Amino acid sequence: MQKLHPLVRPAKYQGGKGPSFYAAYARAARRYGFETGRNAGFAKRNNVVVKVKSKHDKETDHEVPAESIQNGAKCIYAVYDVFGRVLIWPFVPVSSLEYVVPVKIGTPGVTLNLDFDTGSSDLWVWSSELAHASRYKGHHVYDPSKSSTAKKASGSWNISYGDGSSASGNVYNDTVTVGDIAIPGQAVELAEKLSSSFLTDGGNDGLLGLAWPQINTVSPKPVATPVENMINKKLINPGVFTVKLGRGDEAGFYSFGFIDDSVTSEPITYTPVDNSQGFWQVPSTSWTLNGETKERSGNTTILDTGTTLLLVSDDVVDAFYGAIKGATFDDQQGGYKFPSDATVPDVSFAVGDKLYKVSKKDIEFSDAGDGYTFGGIQSSGNLGFDIFGDIFLKNVYVVFDQAEKRVGLAQRTD
Repeated sequence: MQKLHPLVRPAKYQGGKGPSFYAAYARAARRYGFETGRNAGFAKRNNVVVKVKSKHDKETDHEVPAESIQNGAKCIYAVYDVFGRVLIWPFVPVSSLEYVVPVKIGTPGVTLNLDFDTGSSDLWVWSSELAHASRYKGHHVYDPSKSSTAKKASGSWNISYGDGSSASGNVYNDTVTVGDIAIPGQAVELAEKLSSSFLTDGGNDGLLGLAWPQINTVSPKPVATPVENMINKKLINPGVFTVKLGRGDEAGFYSFGFIDDSVTSEPITYTPVDNSQGFWQVPSTSWTLNGETKERSGNTTILDTGTTLLLVSDDVVDAFYGAIKGATFDDQQGGYKFPSDATVPDVSFAVGDKLYKVSKKDIEFSDAGDGYTFGGIQSSGNLGFDIFGDIFLKNVYVVFDQAEKRVGLAQRTD
């Protein structure tokens, strides 16, 4: 038996908006704090995200305002699906910077649209403890005084970003329900203070982190993430969550405790994860360009649904755009673009021992004007490892196996 639960797209995004290349790239610089290298147009300097002057002049051109990162044409609405006993949450992308899924908190509870993010580990929400919370339209707010299962917990949390945006507050334990999986005693981080960039962002009501618990920001001691609690409390078996990201109006989903074998006929190949930094980090030691395999000894990558672009080393960026006639670096926007009618080469990247092809339709990220298109593959600066964001993840079905500390990927053909 199958039940479908339709959801309403946040009013801010009705009509759809195109993805902002500038915001997507600056957001990655904020999260990972890289310097420019040869080809990155953004960097994090003195704890501030900056845009550099040009490909050949790496002096700071200007600081990037927090609002330009946080609110750059983003977001999605979601629907979710319950298949038998196990849950699948489809969502339909409008652009490419964020995915939101409905989560109920408390008893009887309020449903909030949360950004699901495999690159962070906090569950924080808009709350009644935020001053003048009712003034900000388009948000659902969690009020612990209206929940019979809410209990004040010790500790506080504070997330600060290099662009000046921040969020902080206290912690409650309450029942958190994702689909029909109810997690009793889940730590919920209540926002007491939000910087202006969050206050003007009407696309979500908070964030649910899906990375490893050690990068949770609650002090003096990190708290268990929702997936960690699902596993420890034996609410799901196997101890996995899976992701299929959609394109355009195509539905995608998250699932917990269930692997959907119908997504693709290709096999799922598993690779051990290095979670020492709190991320889903895996080996990626080769790539192909027009069928020619190129080795990248010792290279690794992070699988991150909270990053939009596919960020790789300068050598890879040089080789890839060198194979596209007319490709050029856009000094104003800080990245590579190419003629919209150009032939885009076949390209694939390894996770573990297997190569996965990235579709031309995902590499063609957004309109750059004057007959050009921004590329979805860009430089990771001096980071020293890759970030496989949504540009890559739309081409695969991913099983994040937290119980066995591994990830499984299968090439999609849709």
